[in-house]
Amino acid sequence: MSQYLPIVESIATGTPQHIVYQSDAAKFVSALYGAQAQQPQIERIYKNTRIDTRHLAIDLLTDEVVRFCREPNNIKQRMQLYAECAIPLATEVAGKAIAIAAKRAEADRIDVAKIIESIGLIVFVTSTGFLAPGVDTKVIENLGLRRNIARIPVNFMGCAAGVTGLRVACDYLRAYPQSRALVICLELSSINSSFEDNLNEIIIHSIFGDGCAAVVLGACAEEKLATQNRLIIRDNFSYLVEDTADGIVLDVRDNGITCQLSPQLPSYIESGVDPIITNFLKQHQLTKAEIDLWAVHPGGTRIIEKVQRSLELSDDRVADSWEILREYGNMLSCAVIFVIERMLIRIDANGGNNDRQQQSHSSDDPPKSSDPLTGIAFSFSPGVGIEGLLFQKY
Repeated sequence: MSQYLPIVESIATGTPQHIVYQSDAAKFVSALYGAQAQQPQIERIYKNTRIDTRHLAIDLLTDEVVRFCREPNNIKQRMQLYAECAIPLATEVAGKAIAIAAKRAEADRIDVAKIIESIGLIVFVTSTGFLAPGVDTKVIENLGLRRNIARIPVNFMGCAAGVTGLRVACDYLRAYPQSRALVICLELSSINSSFEDNLNEIIIHSIFGDGCAAVVLGACAEEKLATQNRLIIRDNFSYLVEDTADGIVLDVRDNGITCQLSPQLPSYIESGVDPIITNFLKQHQLTKAEIDLWAVHPGGTRIIEKVQRSLELSDDRVADSWEILREYGNMLSCAVIFVIERMLIRIDANGGNNDRQQQSHSSDDPPKSSDPLTGIAFSFSPGVGIEGLLFQKY
């Protein structure tokens, strides 16, 4: 009897319309908080993010928006604004992912209608807005998905929620390999900006961006994997790091959803990541040296740097994460999917040779160019938790 494994059939990404340049944001925020002595410090905070641009649902660099963000008791208006921005963006990106999956399946005479009919599960992921009925219900209506589709929302798991959504989809596909699953991650952090007069708020405003990612997944018999030229998800891991409850804290207040990052978060990551991933790899008879691809959550400079230090990774090994951070900032749950998408585009363009050349495998027999590339993707959740995937790119 064939074993079926989850396979990524397509990835699509998208962002809201407003593009904010980090240099402009630094000047605006430093002027906003007034005190002349604080302005150099604020501008240094923005410069040290290594972010060039962010894409936002609302333009935070206007006095009108700042006044709205500082209003008390406006969470209802914020959630209405979230719905207005989230539904069309989620519909657009999910529709694009379905169209890409259909395009790649043309040889098997599978079109958009057949892809839509085969989707038995939709997972909608967000930590920046709450609606009931949710955004997923509007996507179902707008794209004509099945009315008897299984629906699973993943809320309030922060940056790790995208990986969590993929894990849920993989579990479903192992049980129903003839079906497909659609995962949508959508984050609109700008909707929740409050511009409170404290350092944490300034840091939060400097790193978070908005975005959406959608993934169509199917299942493939293991004996056919080599012919697929796709990303295969082999396994997943989840670990709640001990004594880190203050590391990442999400909260709902009367003026929006907030995020508090502990000064200890970088040290939690540096000390926690390596043993967790090393132990997970041992379960698959793998070592870090045998990992070709590292999709690290682009949560900020300190996050990536501490991961690199913990796992002893060079800048080249996590270049895709640095590039996504530079262009988009930290987009919470969808950020690591942006990294995976960029990684796959690059691999398809160069055949994966660069990744193999950068790796020093300990085996006496070096890997062949036809061998699949093995990768790890992971992100961080409140707690601090680590959610990850073991994948192969054929």
